[in-house]
Amino acid sequence: MLTPIKAIRKKCLQCSNDQPKEVKECPITTCPLYPYRLGHRPSKINSNAKSHKLANDFLSEGVNDG
Repeated sequence: MLTPIKAIRKKCLQCSNDQPKEVKECPITTCPLYPYRLGHRPSKINSNAKSHKLANDFLSEGVNDG
């Protein structure tokens, strides 16, 4: 089972065609997963509960354990 942070990292890698450098340099700052893309929770998140719900919905669209 993936932790939420690992699931986000996996989703970001899928989005960037499995290119870690592309995840790091991601230009899509409006993505609800953007603050979490590097595999850790940022110390301060500039968002609200709606953004967190969007991130959860986004993750549920296709990140599998495998």
